[in-house]
Amino acid sequence: DEWLAELAEEDPDAAEFSGAAGRPQDAFVPPGAEICWRAWHALRFDRQYGAMGGESPIMFLSIDAYARRYRIRGAAFETFHALVGALDEEYLEHVQRKSDDARQADEERRRVAARGPAPNPNEATY
Repeated sequence: DEWLAELAEEDPDAAEFSGAAGRPQDAFVPPGAEICWRAWHALRFDRQYGAMGGESPIMFLSIDAYARRYRIRGAAFETFHALVGALDEEYLEHVQRKSDDARQADEERRRVAARGPAPNPNEATY
C-alpha cells in the first residue's frame, strides 16, 4: 500500500509494518515448498500468546487440519509438518531476537535517562 510506504519513509521504525522492510532480493521459496509457505502464512496466527508476551508454536491440530483439507497424508504429512514447523521455528527465533533487541534498547534508554542530561561545555559553571 502506498500510504504504508509513505509512513515508512517518515518513520523508519514503521518500515517493518509497511512491507518496505521487504525481503532480501535473493530470497525465494524453493520449487515444491510453496504449499508449506502458504500453509505457514495461513496458520501463523493460530498459536497461543502469553499474557506477558511470547508466542507458542503453531498448534499441531491446526497444521493437521490444514493438511487434511488439502489431502496431505502419510509420509508427505510428516515432511509437510516438519517444514511448516521449521518455518515457524525460524519466525519465533526472529520474534525473540526483535524482543531482545527492543529490551536492550529500552534498558539503554533508561540508563541514559538515569544519568541525567549531559553537561554542556559551553555553559559556565560556578
